[in-house]
Amino acid sequence: MPADNYRAFMDLGKEAGFTGSELTKWAKEQVDDLAKQEKEERLEWRNYEAKQRRYEEEQRRYEEEREEWRRQHKLTLKEKELELKKVREESGEAMAIQQASNPTPAAPNAPISSINSLVPKWTEEELEAWLGEIEALFKNYNTTETKRALVLTKHMEGKAKAALCSLEKSQRGYMLEVHRVIIKACEITPEKW
Repeated sequence: MPADNYRAFMDLGKEAGFTGSELTKWAKEQVDDLAKQEKEERLEWRNYEAKQRRYEEEQRRYEEEREEWRRQHKLTLKEKELELKKVREESGEAMAIQQASNPTPAAPNAPISSINSLVPKWTEEELEAWLGEIEALFKNYNTTETKRALVLTKHMEGKAKAALCSLEKSQRGYMLEVHRVIIKACEITPEKW
C-alpha cells in the first residue's frame, strides 16, 4: 500500500510541476505525512475503543451495584415488614392479655360498680395526679355529680376521707363540695392544683 501511495504522489507531483530530487522529496514527505496521519487515526481509534470498553465496564458495574442495592433494599424492606408484623403481633398479644386482665370499661352512664373497678388506687402523696385521672374517667363515662361524689368517697383514705365525713350527707352528693373539702384537707393551693 505505501508503494501505491508513493506512485500516486509521484504522478501528482509531476502534474504539479515537480521534477527530479524535488519530486522525490515531495512525494516522500507526502507518504510520510499520510503514514503519520494514519498512525494518529489508528491511535485515536484505539483510544476511542479503550474508552468505549471502560465506559461499558463502568456501565456493567453500575448496573450490578444498582441491582445489588435493589436486592439489599428489598431485603431491608422485608426485614422491616417482618419486624413490624412481629411488633403488631406482640402488641396484639399484649392488648389481648391486658383486655383479659382488665375489666371491660364501663359504658357512659354506667353503674357506679363498673366505674369503681376502673378507679386507680388512692395515694395522698400523688393526690393531684389521682384527681386528674378520676376527672378523665368521669368525663369519659359521662357520670353524674352524685355518682362522682360517691366514687370519690369510696376510694379516699386518710385526711381526705376524714374531711368528707365532716360534710353533711346532702353536701356529699355535690362534686364541687367534695373537691373543696379534699383540697382543703390535703392543703392544696389553687396554684399547686
